[in-house]
Amino acid sequence: MVKDDELYQMYVSQVARGSGVAQALIGDAEVRVAANGHDLAWLACAVGNHRAGRFYEKSGWINAGQRRVDLDTSEVAFPLDVWRFEKQVDAGGVS
Repeated sequence: MVKDDELYQMYVSQVARGSGVAQALIGDAEVRVAANGHDLAWLACAVGNHRAGRFYEKSGWINAGQRRVDLDTSEVAFPLDVWRFEKQVDAGGVS
């Protein structure tokens, strides 16, 4: 799901891993972020999720460092430490 300039929540089931589904989803998200008028896409990855981090890096995303974000819950925000990954995108696709 894309939210403005953010790739917000991307999950691939274990069964689909290695099938190219994740690469197709992230590519589509990059195009959508660019179509929304942004030249920089970003996503948050839980600190310690090395498998996802490696996938993002192989897909051309750069780890811009650790941040703390507040996740929405039904009651209060929940603070979570994440790695922020970024990628330059443009209206023609991806840079």
